Amino acid sequence: MNEEHTFERALQDINRLGVSVLHHVHRFPVYGQDIVSSNMMVCICHSGTARAFYDLQEVCFRPNEVAIMLPYHVVHPIESSSDYDVTIILHSAAFVKELTQSRITHNRNKFHHQPACLLTDRELEQYMKAVEVLDIISQASVSQYPNRHQMLIAQTNILAEMLDACRREIDTLPPTHNRSNVVFDKLCGLLATHFREQHEVSFYASQLHLSPRYLSILIKSLIGISASDYIEEYILIQAKNILSTRPDLSVQEISFYLGYSESPAFCRFFRRKTGTTPSKWRMDN
Repeated sequence: MNEEHTFERALQDINRLGVSVLHHVHRFPVYGQDIVSSNMMVCICHSGTARAFYDLQEVCFRPNEVAIMLPYHVVHPIESSSDYDVTIILHSAAFVKELTQSRITHNRNKFHHQPACLLTDRELEQYMKAVEVLDIISQASVSQYPNRHQMLIAQTNILAEMLDACRREIDTLPPTHNRSNVVFDKLCGLLATHFREQHEVSFYASQLHLSPRYLSILIKSLIGISASDYIEEYILIQAKNILSTRPDLSVQEISFYLGYSESPAFCRFFRRKTGTTPSKWRMDN
């Protein structure tokens, strides 16, 4: 069974299993296309490199890095080297929701904008030992471990604590353009949570206790486009993803899912951004 089928099978089974661990993955499922998922994905790079756009910004994934891809963020793979080798941990959307409600909580917001964390050889070795335990639990049946689900949550929290400890020194360093980075981190988290019902800059600005104008200035200084343009690009990518992966949904159903009160409003938005209608784009893609 090739890697694409293995990854596809894992995605099909993830809602049933809650957590799935894939070892020795050597490439992205697709290249040159946007990937959006309601699942959370943890990638551990053992060798090689990969380049991708993460929420419209180019990133490079290197050996000894652990990256957490939180739900509804946009990954656009560009390329990976021939020696690329990663371990991937998939978490279902329901499992992620339960994690946020568990008694042990972690500041996952830091991963919205900067998903990767560099580990030392020793830290990576220890982290992988914990991943192996998670893998054993994930493959076990309920008859083997009656408390399998609780064990998965506990072990996932252990992995999160280990990663928090590895990041602690990095997180205390002042980043370049600190104010803009902090605001963009928070905007990414808010957008991933509220993009289906909130499209206006004013909503996100109010959540960040900023004026819409100042929010746009900060975002433009960091990524080169205004906050409103970034929000629209994010919604457009989500729309394209649904159009191409959910043929069972009509354009009207997709427009309602994305928070448009009527289908024509969504179609006008889509045509303004792409020059074509959602239906035509779906046929062509």
